[in-house]
Amino acid sequence: MTMLMICYILTPLIEKIWKRIQYKKTQWGILVGLLIVPFIMAYLLPDYIFFITYHVCFYAIAYYVGSNWKRLGKSTNKSAVIYFIVMCLAFATRFIGRIMIDGTKLYNLVIVNYTHYVAAACIFMLFSIIFSKAKMLKIVQLVDGISFEIYLCHYMFIVGPVSVMYITGNWIINSIIVVCIALLFAVILHKLSKGIRKILRVHST
Repeated sequence: MTMLMICYILTPLIEKIWKRIQYKKTQWGILVGLLIVPFIMAYLLPDYIFFITYHVCFYAIAYYVGSNWKRLGKSTNKSAVIYFIVMCLAFATRFIGRIMIDGTKLYNLVIVNYTHYVAAACIFMLFSIIFSKAKMLKIVQLVDGISFEIYLCHYMFIVGPVSVMYITGNWIINSIIVVCIALLFAVILHKLSKGIRKILRVHST
């Protein structure tokens, strides 16, 4: 949450920087730099500073993609195939890395974090293409309505003191349990925040 808040605080600065850059080559140069900086920082800085650095760098990249979504997020079959291939490569890299160099800084800091973001971005792109060509179902609208709450609370059930990833010896069953619990808490958090907003509006009028 601390890193998330740092990224949000930096949003106005990131917005100003991107707006002032007129040349596409300069933009692409900065994007490549933002990808390289965390890799270098992983070997130069303490781990906790590295985590802040790479989150900020990837947030800046995500901001650029979001602000240029109409140009970059084209819903074509060709782009869907590319995203799928890149996603598979990310998963394969992580899997091979875990077998061969698990426990090293290269795997724990670089490969894990890079493949996490790359795979997540590709999955997001794939879903955006799929649902851009499909009718919005009620279940999709429901999940979309609590997507931010799911994002906020899902990770604590994967790692940390309340993790449920090791309840059983089966990774698939544990993952299903995580999804169910995250959805439940997301619904509760959504209703709670909605109620608080109503109370604040009443007191402000």
